Amino acid sequence: MKIKLLLLSFLFFNCLSFLKAQSNIYTIEKTVFSSNRFDEFAPVFYKGGIVFCSNRRNSSLVNYSNDANRAQFNIYFVEPDKKGKWKNADLFSKEITTKLNDGPVTFNENGDVIYFSRNMIVGHKLKKSLYNRNKLGVYSAHLVSEKWGNVREFRYNNDWFNITSPCLSPDEKRLYFSSDKPDGYGGADLYYCDWENGYWGDPVNLGPQINTDKNESYPFVNKVGELFFSSDRPEGMGGKDIYVTKANDDGWYTPLRLDSPINSEFDDFAMVTDSLGNKGYFSSDRGRTIDIYSFSAEKRPVWFSESQLQNNYCITLTDSGGSQVDTLKLAYEWVFSDGIKQYGKKVSHCFAGAGEYTAKVRLIDKKSRELFFHKNTYQISISNIEQPYIESSNHGLVNEPIRFDARKSYFRDFEIIDHYWQMDDTVHKTGMVTHYAFDHPGEKNVKLGLVLRSKENGNLVKKAVHKTVYILKNEKEKRLRVSQFLEPAAIHSRNNFKIVNTYLADNKLNPLSLYRLEVFSSPRKMLPTDPVFNRIPSKYAIHEIFQSEDGTFRYFVQENTDMMSLYPAYKELLTSGFKKPEVTFSILTDSVKMELTRILLKYGDQWDMFFNERNRLTTNGILMLNNIVELMNSHPDLKIEVGVHTDNMKSPEKNVYLTNLLAQIITNYLVDSGVSQYRLISKGYGDEFPIRSNLLETGRERNRRVEFKIIE
Repeated sequence: MKIKLLLLSFLFFNCLSFLKAQSNIYTIEKTVFSSNRFDEFAPVFYKGGIVFCSNRRNSSLVNYSNDANRAQFNIYFVEPDKKGKWKNADLFSKEITTKLNDGPVTFNENGDVIYFSRNMIVGHKLKKSLYNRNKLGVYSAHLVSEKWGNVREFRYNNDWFNITSPCLSPDEKRLYFSSDKPDGYGGADLYYCDWENGYWGDPVNLGPQINTDKNESYPFVNKVGELFFSSDRPEGMGGKDIYVTKANDDGWYTPLRLDSPINSEFDDFAMVTDSLGNKGYFSSDRGRTIDIYSFSAEKRPVWFSESQLQNNYCITLTDSGGSQVDTLKLAYEWVFSDGIKQYGKKVSHCFAGAGEYTAKVRLIDKKSRELFFHKNTYQISISNIEQPYIESSNHGLVNEPIRFDARKSYFRDFEIIDHYWQMDDTVHKTGMVTHYAFDHPGEKNVKLGLVLRSKENGNLVKKAVHKTVYILKNEKEKRLRVSQFLEPAAIHSRNNFKIVNTYLADNKLNPLSLYRLEVFSSPRKMLPTDPVFNRIPSKYAIHEIFQSEDGTFRYFVQENTDMMSLYPAYKELLTSGFKKPEVTFSILTDSVKMELTRILLKYGDQWDMFFNERNRLTTNGILMLNNIVELMNSHPDLKIEVGVHTDNMKSPEKNVYLTNLLAQIITNYLVDSGVSQYRLISKGYGDEFPIRSNLLETGRERNRRVEFKIIE
């Protein structure tokens, strides 16, 4: 029995010690430079020491007492000696010391600019100020030759309300302060001004997320953007309490009251911290006087966190470009570099994870499945979302350890230097990977915090996420819960996608795109008698281009600014047994071809527009041909074939006759306008080379066309 009692006592006291260890995140200690007779408060860091406010008396000054028979507050400085022990505190600067209240203060990063509070009426008006209104205002001074001077008044100081406890943000672009301005929410509120165009902008109230109808004061912002302040709002522990918040996309996080022993039933206020909020100082009247206490965090709490986002590796792509594609003949084929093929102008595809991928958009012949035209190529870069990331099971059992892994956390421009965890707001852990067993069932809010160092400037940042883990009593409950569980939806945005067109064949903004039906390429120049040409029908003229980029000779049979106009010839070459003809793309660079293309784009190429029912030239036809005359006059060596095509609504013989007639009328007009007949070839092709299906009138209209080909 005695052994059992001893064992129970041992377990009881161990549980108490465990609970105490979990609740005491902080250790605090009264600073040795705090006296037992006077008040010391509002510490700030300055050049390795501490600047603070105190009402300790100075024999060198005339002392004025307040109603409580205490001296006014002045600004003091204390620093450690070489052994790290605090020296005696001295008056910070006689130059900015007055006979009334001075402080609190804040400094810029270099320590040569100070902003400080003080009573607005001093000096020769002092006697009057003791009996009449004398509000607090903010002033600034500069350090020159080891003396503070050039004192300037804050432009928003006012005889009717107080502005006090200034705090300069780490980047020096924002000045926070507390004020009982009448436009606030009640009592004293927190405000800020931004540095704009060489002066402080209009005061901005931090809003109802932070301010209440009570008093908010003593703001301080550390280097990771955490804003500490004091408030006597009723939900506190008593008197003033210290709260922390941080800016987010919606304004500010809901302020959190710091745990004991920092906060107490007494007034606790005016906190300053190191870069990460791990160590620092605050003021409290929990003793006989107001004193300054140091604190250090035994465990790093996660104050603010965002919901963990699921990485999205899926994307929907729609092909762009201006080529007119006849989807009755051609199909869109997407070839992804992970080996997957999909079909359609719009496709959705999920990649395995982050990485570099390509997606080629090909137009293929629907029947043969052979390549017709390589249309586009996309380079797709996928990165993980920049966030801390908790990898773990979503479900667990009571007292069963769960593994929590932070190795998938990702930040492109930051180095991760520390990991810290908070398990359901009670237990704190560290490390990239940790394990924890929950002792009660329910939804557990696990938080992961990271300390990050910028690769660019070395600045520190804190980021945190939270994730819900469901803890069940037994395996049966767990299986039921897992069966009903829905994974959080991935974030369907392109924020983690970067898509670049590395090859964009058709561009709807450029009407001078040129398409060629290429039959093959060769590293050497081919002769017309080469057997490779035997399978090409004789009606096609073969053209040669030397590609200087890769040193190859390329051979094609047709070219046009209309891609689909090449399909009939492509189909004929396929059926004739010629291997893999392919449409290629380029931009017109030849000035003569560019001008000829512009003329046809302006006036059209349908001969319906050039001739009336009696086969006489229309006004539009004459205007177009006059432009052709000007072009040929500008280029005396230019030779042109005038080719006319039509649909198949008449017999082949009649179509050849008609197109020859129209081609000759055009040629005669050009000759009558001064162009030598030796520079012109007239050719009627009938319905032999359609560029659209003749089943519909829209297709037949496109087939009734005039082509001007430059004879090389």
